[in-house]
Amino acid sequence: MRKFEQIRRYYRNMLACLLFVLSFLFCTGADAMGQDTVRHSIYPQDMKNKSGLYNKLWGVHYRELYSTPVTADAVTLQALQGGMEIMEQAADFHALVLSNRRNRLYMLKPLGGSTSFLESKFFREMYNKNDFKGTYLDEFIGDAYTIINPYTFLAVDRMAKSAGLNFNNSRIYFMQGGEEGDTIADGTGIRNRLVSLRDVPDTATWKNILSTGALLDQIRQDKSHQVNSEGYIAERLYDMLIGDWNKIPENWNWQEIHTADSILFNPIVIDRSHAFTKVDGFLFKRMLKVLGLGFITNYSNHPKDIGEINTLGYTLDMALVSGVDESVWRTQALALQKNLSDSVINEAFGALPPEIQGAETEAIKKKLLIRRDSLPYMARRYYKKLQRTPVLTGTEGDDRIILECSGHDSLLVRIYPKGSPVPSFQKKYSADSTEEIWLYGLGGDDEYEVIGKAHRELPVYLISGLGNNTYKVDKARKVRIYAYESDRKRLKDIAGVRKIISDNPAIHNYDYEKVKYKESDFTPWGFYDSDVGFSLGAFFTYTMYGFKQSPFTFRHRIGYNYLRGFMYQGTFPFYDERKSFNLDAFIASPRNFFNFFGYGNNSEGFKDEDKAYNRVTLRQYSVIPSFRMEMKKSQQLTLSASFEMYKAKHTEGRYINQVLPGNHPVFGMNLFAGVEANWQVKMTPSAFIPELEIEASSGWKMNLKEVERNFPYSKLDISATFRCSDRFSIETGAEAKLLYSNEYDFYQAAGITLRGFRDNRFIGKQSFYQHTDFRLDMGKIKNPFTPLKYGLFTGFDYGRVWFPGEHSHKWHTSYGGGFWLTIINKVTTQYSCFGSEDGARFLFAIGLGI
Repeated sequence: MRKFEQIRRYYRNMLACLLFVLSFLFCTGADAMGQDTVRHSIYPQDMKNKSGLYNKLWGVHYRELYSTPVTADAVTLQALQGGMEIMEQAADFHALVLSNRRNRLYMLKPLGGSTSFLESKFFREMYNKNDFKGTYLDEFIGDAYTIINPYTFLAVDRMAKSAGLNFNNSRIYFMQGGEEGDTIADGTGIRNRLVSLRDVPDTATWKNILSTGALLDQIRQDKSHQVNSEGYIAERLYDMLIGDWNKIPENWNWQEIHTADSILFNPIVIDRSHAFTKVDGFLFKRMLKVLGLGFITNYSNHPKDIGEINTLGYTLDMALVSGVDESVWRTQALALQKNLSDSVINEAFGALPPEIQGAETEAIKKKLLIRRDSLPYMARRYYKKLQRTPVLTGTEGDDRIILECSGHDSLLVRIYPKGSPVPSFQKKYSADSTEEIWLYGLGGDDEYEVIGKAHRELPVYLISGLGNNTYKVDKARKVRIYAYESDRKRLKDIAGVRKIISDNPAIHNYDYEKVKYKESDFTPWGFYDSDVGFSLGAFFTYTMYGFKQSPFTFRHRIGYNYLRGFMYQGTFPFYDERKSFNLDAFIASPRNFFNFFGYGNNSEGFKDEDKAYNRVTLRQYSVIPSFRMEMKKSQQLTLSASFEMYKAKHTEGRYINQVLPGNHPVFGMNLFAGVEANWQVKMTPSAFIPELEIEASSGWKMNLKEVERNFPYSKLDISATFRCSDRFSIETGAEAKLLYSNEYDFYQAAGITLRGFRDNRFIGKQSFYQHTDFRLDMGKIKNPFTPLKYGLFTGFDYGRVWFPGEHSHKWHTSYGGGFWLTIINKVTTQYSCFGSEDGARFLFAIGLGI
């Protein structure tokens, strides 16, 4: 009995100790759930606290999920999977490649952050993590990352497994401890962070695993080397289903499978962490377009633009499966529908951390089910996009390529390995769904045949390679043949087609990333000038990239300046990239004016008068076509013609009325025609003189109403930069202009630009001025808001004009300085103040890269 009492007392004390320990763990928070388990969030709790206005402008995203602690196993690199070591950076995914003791490879990536933000051109120029660290803007960028759901890759992986697709065996850990140097390429550490870990293939040691670049090389060599198109299309349809837009070429590996008569490459997906994007916020959506990231769209029931969400994967899709029949796309879409049942989807989402299960997850599942049901329709839409401008290829061997026109608008394309009766490629196209076809013959001795007739022909670009090629072409109005100079004689007797003969390899070389697309860009700017006042403006640029990409097919640039008016610049380059046709046009706004102080070097400044006293409202229209030719890499010659209309407005109380009578021809509409030759050279003579530019032009203008009023002119402009040190430089320039006749109007006179005087302060028949600036880059300004860089400059100008009948030896000078401020490495503001005998002139300007 006594022994039993001792045992009971022992267990009572043990139970009390256990209860005490559990109470302690419970009362000290939930971070330590056990020896190997913790609760942790991706972002601190205060990151989710934003104002209502902020949420409306910049969006809510998945911010709540990023600040919600979830339960994860706590690990170290030394203990994970029996011990891991860092092998290399996976720069394209902003992750680390790890290896365990069995030489299995894994990819470790900190949760939170979207790689495509960091990969955009704008972002690469703008963002440096060390510069932004600790600023409010860094917090904003971190908040922008929350458009990506940080946990749904777990469900995506499990659904892929159920659908018979690639899966990565993804899981989540909390990385505790580690070295300070354990960071990914952009400087993000992995210590004390939630991370994802997934399996990846070892392309370096596994002989049957290829990168995307190696795969494309294999296909070019032999058409019997083919991608498993059914498997690849299934993977791509799955991307569209879940909204994963980050399908860069590096996101794929390819497993080589040998069959009886061919080699098949099965796709292997590396990363699927960009699914179910939540893009909201009025300004945030527009910011993505400015950054060139318009393809990152909100995950919705139905994608509005099937091409937009496939922007990053489009070129590879074109190279691998544009020739696959629509029936394959439909079959794979139906198979995905069948395999991804409601129960499969619910089970996959059940793998998400329980802490984030709720309304957000249910909303995603609801949209996913709607997309699944419309998957065949999505497949059909994307298939049609791939057929709009297909890019086809032969091989590096000998091929026979036959294009057969028939019926109303049909074109049958067949590609045979030479000597084989069985085509390696065969597909029929229709003008209703296809705009044009690009067909590269590549290497080898190829045979090209164009036969038959169609009522409505399809434009076809036949691009031959180096080799002894032969051509048999019936009269085909819409066929273009791009051939090397060695094929000129063989093409001599072929009529009815357009032939472009060139040895420029940029035309003939096949690049899978070269497809037809377009880009648009918007650049706002503004300034305040104490002479002219406030002015706001912007440029909208539209660029088309067709077959002729030198570097583009054409570019339209339309600008508007509140004070000056509308401007247009069109650029149409030639194939060789050394020549281009250009078109400039200008339509003045009703507020456009020209300052007029009279002629000569001794004109009065009228400092006591209102600024408007010397302004002449000027209606102005101009069209200037030009031809540019690159003589050498650093030199170019431009020949242009101009057609201009001017009409000065007669306004009471203005100075011009004292100089010119109201019936003077200048107040009527004047039409001018002109020609000009311009020679420009840009070079870098040395490290001390990194920039030297010389521009010389001569021309002639004639008044079409009064042909006797005409004048020839010449102009010379020289500028240089002297880099004295990393931070100190000297910039200088000089300009001279000469008119060789007195038959010109005041707005055509030679003038000088001195920053301390008003515009057009001195005009005459000849002019010369020079300016020099001493510039000092002061580095960075530490502040809690955003990275700022600034610099100071001081400078002086001098110059004068010459006018017939005036005897003046005076040189006018101005002097002053200012500073510039660069915000987020991209947006620059500039402030300057220069003084002269007339007073001071202040200028403030803001814009991208001014």
